[in-house]
Amino acid sequence: MQYLIGALVVLFGIYIIFWLVVVALFYLVLPIYLVLMPLSLAAGMVISVVIVMMTLVGARKYRPETITPEHVTDGTARLPKLPSDRPFGRDWAWPSYVVAQWRVDFTTATRGVWDILGRGWRTLPRKIGWITSLFVFPVWLAVNAGAFLAGAMMAAPWLTFVLLTWLGWLAVSGVLRGADNAFQRVRDTRPRCQVCHYLADLPAFPCECGKLHRDLRPGRLGGVWRRCGCGRVLPTTILRAALKIGPSCPRCARPYHKGAGVNTDIGIPVFGPVSAGKTRLVIAGMVALRDLASANGVVTELVDEDSENAYRTGADIITTDGNTTKTPAGELPIAITMQVTKGRRKTSLHIFDAAGEFYTNRDDNADLEFLDHAKGLVLVVDPFSIPWVTDQLGGPYHPRVAVANPAVDDPDQTYQVTVRRLRDYRIDTKRRNLAIAVVKADLLTGTDPAADLEPATVRDWLDQAGLDNLVLSAERDFAEVRYFLVASVRVRPETAAMSPAAPFVWLLGKAGVDVVPPEAKQ
Repeated sequence: MQYLIGALVVLFGIYIIFWLVVVALFYLVLPIYLVLMPLSLAAGMVISVVIVMMTLVGARKYRPETITPEHVTDGTARLPKLPSDRPFGRDWAWPSYVVAQWRVDFTTATRGVWDILGRGWRTLPRKIGWITSLFVFPVWLAVNAGAFLAGAMMAAPWLTFVLLTWLGWLAVSGVLRGADNAFQRVRDTRPRCQVCHYLADLPAFPCECGKLHRDLRPGRLGGVWRRCGCGRVLPTTILRAALKIGPSCPRCARPYHKGAGVNTDIGIPVFGPVSAGKTRLVIAGMVALRDLASANGVVTELVDEDSENAYRTGADIITTDGNTTKTPAGELPIAITMQVTKGRRKTSLHIFDAAGEFYTNRDDNADLEFLDHAKGLVLVVDPFSIPWVTDQLGGPYHPRVAVANPAVDDPDQTYQVTVRRLRDYRIDTKRRNLAIAVVKADLLTGTDPAADLEPATVRDWLDQAGLDNLVLSAERDFAEVRYFLVASVRVRPETAAMSPAAPFVWLLGKAGVDVVPPEAKQ
């Protein structure tokens, strides 16, 4: 009986304690919660606002990492990877805020709020004990709720601003870049270096600080404008930049010629054996081309000092009927560049004249990069190097043969070596045109081998002279082949039909640049 009475007493005590706890909760703890919860909610909101503001102004430990030009160049700026076939990395410039920096700011602010809230959940049980924490956790939960609410309220306009700005940046950059790409594609303005012969998809533009910007198109480093790592503001798009900054070669950093990156760019290599007459054809052709262009209202201009000096020296030689000096063997040629202006269209014409030694051995012409990007080529055939011609003239000691200083190597061999080099570099010759120029016509005409030779019969004459394999190979390999009879001398009435400008005029016309009106070609 006494055990039953004891159990009832214990149960009654528990009952009393339960109601005391309930009373305490309703009359003591609950009022405290009613006061603390709104304050905790507000405190959480203040925490979020303060941390976000400190992040944006870069204060104390909440200062976000700044995405600098160094991060851009070393690949740690959280930008998309560049294509594997791109020859150069990203430029030294500040990225647009909506491309990289906003993510760092947003992540820093979010992490700051999350760290404070997480630290509270972890440290409260250790500092005030688990029992007390049970009463404090609801208050801290209210702090969390306030922080998340304020964070969401600030994140919404922040992300909306970023999204709208990104869309605007994307639209402007897309329009500018599309227009720039369309102009380059239609005009074929890819510039080539006169020295290292690199054909660039885009010209590079040097900043005043010396850094080279190899891709100044609108993009992740700037829409309408770009800020170099040094702080200078640069215009984007090739067209706008070319008006203010002199372009340079992205590979060797040498300044480009006038009009590079804006003008249509055409390269014409002249190839043939040693002593075939390449250099004289180039010089006489440039002189005749300028005269012919001027007569037809087309403006020509030498665009750099090297080209001006080469032209002036060559013009003096042609005018005085002097002899040209041999092109140095083993040295890559510096292109002679002429700007051809017809109406509003400007074209940069590059003529490449490499030493004949490069074309006799496959291993020697690996560095002739200008061959790979040529729209058309000129093969120089020295008629006095053809055995059929010299045999009819009585041998190599004939006066005209001696004066002609014939080429030693066979023109067919030179052709085959050069074409094999193009194939090795996967160049589709079927998309190139070839002008075959039989030179030294001023010495050849009037002789027995040239009795039936006229500008219109050059192909048949080459067949007759034993170069039928060269003719067949050329017409099989190239899109179109045209044959010319050329006298590399100053154009006179008696040599006008054999103008040294004729191969260049034809190749320019095939590239869409008509120096001579179409009706005059008939």
